[in-house]
Amino acid sequence: MIDTQRGEIPADMDRAVESHSLGALDRMASEALDRLKDYAREHPTSFALWALGIGFVLGWKLKPW
Repeated sequence: MIDTQRGEIPADMDRAVESHSLGALDRMASEALDRLKDYAREHPTSFALWALGIGFVLGWKLKPW
């Protein structure tokens, strides 16, 4: 059921319409990004800690000096 208060189309319905115009790799990347966004909305603290940890490790390993 569409939530008429928010006025947004659910993500799975949006992906179904969008998937016919994209290639296979684009579709997979789009779905992965949508799932990542959904996870970030459902678990913001866990997502923030993971992002901080990954950013710290990448910054430490890729430092320019």
